Amino acid sequence: MSARVIPRILISSPASASGKTTVTCALLRLLANAAAVKCGPDFIDPLFHRQVSGRPTGNVDLFFTPPAQARALFARAVRGADIAVCEGAMGFYDGIAGTEEASAYEVARALSCPVILVADAKGKSRSLCAEIGGFASFRERDGDRSGIRGVVLNRCSAAQYGRLAPAVERECGVRALGFLEQDDACSLPSRHLGLVTPDAVSGLREKLDALAHSARQTLDIAAITRIAQSAPPLDCGDDLIQHAADETERLARARVRIAIAQDEAFCFYYRESLDLLAAFGAEPVPFSPLRDRAIPPDCHALYLGGGYPELFPVPLAENTAMLDSLRAFCRSGAPVLAECGGFLYLKLAGVLAGTFENRGRLVRFGYVTLTANEDTLLCRKGDTIRAHEFHYFDTTHNGGAFTARRADGTAWQCIESTAPVAQMRPTCCTARTANIVAGFPHLSFASNPAFARRFVQAARDFAARGRTGCAGCGGCHTDRPCGGCGG
Repeated sequence: MSARVIPRILISSPASASGKTTVTCALLRLLANAAAVKCGPDFIDPLFHRQVSGRPTGNVDLFFTPPAQARALFARAVRGADIAVCEGAMGFYDGIAGTEEASAYEVARALSCPVILVADAKGKSRSLCAEIGGFASFRERDGDRSGIRGVVLNRCSAAQYGRLAPAVERECGVRALGFLEQDDACSLPSRHLGLVTPDAVSGLREKLDALAHSARQTLDIAAITRIAQSAPPLDCGDDLIQHAADETERLARARVRIAIAQDEAFCFYYRESLDLLAAFGAEPVPFSPLRDRAIPPDCHALYLGGGYPELFPVPLAENTAMLDSLRAFCRSGAPVLAECGGFLYLKLAGVLAGTFENRGRLVRFGYVTLTANEDTLLCRKGDTIRAHEFHYFDTTHNGGAFTARRADGTAWQCIESTAPVAQMRPTCCTARTANIVAGFPHLSFASNPAFARRFVQAARDFAARGRTGCAGCGGCHTDRPCGGCGG
């Protein structure tokens, strides 16, 4: 186990919608060569981090991986940066099923990370001291009062900060590190329980510029930097992604191409999951179901992630060339993995049976452990993987290949492991092979890398069959008769 010096801070707050992402984005603009990491299963905040920093953001999640592995993934995600900014999820102590498990507090402990609390000051005076003091003293961490080293006041005027900052430092024993004023020119709009995606924010670059200009005047960047530099050397465990890459190199496995839907409609992917696919020998080939006319050529598998396809029903439905290509690819017998929005897209295309509708409320929300009820292209019966669900839509056919179970014991059946629907003429090569795994849960390959390994191996097997003129041959990707095997 190696120790690395990584200046770092964790940005948290008493509750959601308190300004964590706003403060994080401001710091990423103002701190030299900064990298970001998101604590928890969120997909959208990392998209904003990437817009600001120009580098991908990872997720550190103690439900998906144990602390040692979380430290290794964190170190990998911020490699090459001079300072790391971790953004917490929900409130500081909010974890699984009403506990502190996997909370931002637990992540800060696992990463030995100093904490800066973002407190919403709008409509508050001295009561804010009670709130900040309560969070700082609720848990003791190495004699450091929960690890909270400072506070930033959000939606706070200069005059209000002048009155509150001395009281906060005197009453709470926490350093006041500045404030951000309420300013619509810098605000980031929300949808459901989080922000909208960056592409949906009008004038995002101008908003980020205005935010950075304002924050430069009102945040104590020097003090924040000193707090980050006070973090102790981090003991990093074995890197599961590097381990996968070493294994692939040792076995001299052939590389394969996996088409990955990536645009405004499909953008929810865990960075660690994509990194694991690459480590096991997959070349990711991004494409846009919104704009491209076909799945990229010479691909051996397809990964349709989540996102907001419901915001683009007309362009997705009217891109008939892409829908035809999708149907043909699924008929070919190539392995297909679809999560949440990708699951709905397969139903829109008629690849999977059933209809779907927006229920107008959260149907499923939270962490789950999935246990396979049957063999699939990703795993064997009885294998488990951890995942997260967040969706307002439901379908008439959710599948039963896995049992999902929450921490409170609630369980349900989910995920289809199937071939394309019978109405889609199968090719002579593949007949009714169950080459599709699709459902609402977002899988964390980091929680069980064997699932990523099997997905890549399924693509490798498909590529090998294609070279011998069976599944994957040119005829299987079209409506023409198969020329490779005489069908």
